[in-house]
Amino acid sequence: MNRDDRDQRRPNSCWSNTSGSISLEASMILPWIVIITFLLLLFSLLVTQGAILYYSSSITAERAAFNWSNSAKETQTGAYPEGQYDGLYWRLLDDSLVKGLFGLVSEEEGAEVKIELYSGMQKGKGSGVADKLRKLGFQLISSQEDLNGAMSYSNIGVKRQIGVNLSAGWLPEPLIWLRGEDASVAQATALVVEPTEFIRSFDLARYYASKMKSAPEGSTAFREKAAVILRKRGS
Repeated sequence: MNRDDRDQRRPNSCWSNTSGSISLEASMILPWIVIITFLLLLFSLLVTQGAILYYSSSITAERAAFNWSNSAKETQTGAYPEGQYDGLYWRLLDDSLVKGLFGLVSEEEGAEVKIELYSGMQKGKGSGVADKLRKLGFQLISSQEDLNGAMSYSNIGVKRQIGVNLSAGWLPEPLIWLRGEDASVAQATALVVEPTEFIRSFDLARYYASKMKSAPEGSTAFREKAAVILRKRGS
């Protein structure tokens, strides 16, 4: 075997040399590990912020629904000073079931009541629908100033619903680029449930329905007469 044959059988020293292979593999894999790690961190931030937003919106809606019957209730506990209630006829302006019985519901009154949530908003102090919403919204914005959004109240027959839509403008720039949005949003709803008051309203409707049928002046005239008195009481 001559020298040329031996040189051809000898492995190429460039490919057989394994020195520095660990450094080469690390330089190729490490950037991907760093990128994936940062993506997981950013995704965790997005999920965390979404969870916080949803918790804030849901707990606000639930508290508003629970405390709806008395504007003097403390937001978190539902406690209120002894003997302090809303006016006797406040439900005439809020309960469409009772209002509909006496023909007091109009298209404007049946519309959804909505308020904006923003930093620097004023706290509601009355017993009206908008004041109750502002009371809860003010406490939410005061505790988390980076939030904004809206609260709403809709009353359709026997269904009374509180809606809360929140958004937060803080998001990392890479997430804004990936999502195409610069805000994280969440929404929640809660129903105002008062079983005892619903039974009372139902009994009231049955009582006045029978009264209207048996009224000497007719059901329409009786209802209009009662509506005039209730308007004065509710104003």
